Amino acid sequence: MSDGGAVESSWSGDRLVGELVRRGIGGTGPWHSARRVAEDHLADADGEVETAVRRLIGTHVRLAASSGLLTSLGGAATMVVTAPAGVTGLYLVCTRLAAAIATARGHDPADPVVRTAVLLCVLGADGSELAERTGIDLQEVSLLAGLRRLPTEVREQLDRRIGFRLTSRAGRRGVLNLTKLIPLVAGPIGAGADGIAARSVGTYADVTFWARRTPAPFE
Repeated sequence: MSDGGAVESSWSGDRLVGELVRRGIGGTGPWHSARRVAEDHLADADGEVETAVRRLIGTHVRLAASSGLLTSLGGAATMVVTAPAGVTGLYLVCTRLAAAIATARGHDPADPVVRTAVLLCVLGADGSELAERTGIDLQEVSLLAGLRRLPTEVREQLDRRIGFRLTSRAGRRGVLNLTKLIPLVAGPIGAGADGIAARSVGTYADVTFWARRTPAPFE
C-alpha cells in the first residue's frame, strides 16, 4: 500500500511504465511515495526548496549506486538473474526522484501530465527527442507547457512510446553491458553508471519542474 501518494494502476503505456507509475510515484511497502519523500526532504530543509531538491538528488544518487553495486557484483554468473532487477531498481529510483522534485516544486504527481513529464525525465535526452517528435518545440515552450497543449489522445500515444523506449533501453542495458561480465570489477562500474544515470535524471527533472504549475489554457 502506498503512503499518501496513491496513483491509479491504469496507464496508457506498457506494463513496465504502469509499474513505475504505481510504485515509483505512488510507493509500495517500505518504499515511500514521491510525495512522502519530497515532504520529508522539505521538512528537513526547513521549507527551502532548493536545498530539498539538492538533497533529493543526493539521496537518490546514493540509492542508485547501491542498487547498481548489488546487482553487478556477480558478473556473468548472475547477470541473467540480476540485470532485470537492476534495471527495474534504477528505473524506480529515477522515477521517484523526478516525481519528488516535481512535488517539491509544487506540482501534483497525480496529474497525468506531470507523470508523463516525470517519465520523459527518466529517459533523459531520449525523452526530449520523443517530446519534440510529438510536436513540442522545446526551444519555444517548456516541456510541461508543451505537454498541456497536446490533445489527450496524442499525449496517451506519447505515453506508449515512452513505455516502448524504456523497455527497449532495459533490453539493451541487460544484454549489451559487457562490463557486467567481469565479477568484482563489474560492481563498482555498475554502481558508478547507475549513480551517474540518477544524477542526470535529477538534472533533467530540476530543469523541467523549475516553475510551479501554471493553469492550462481555458482551465
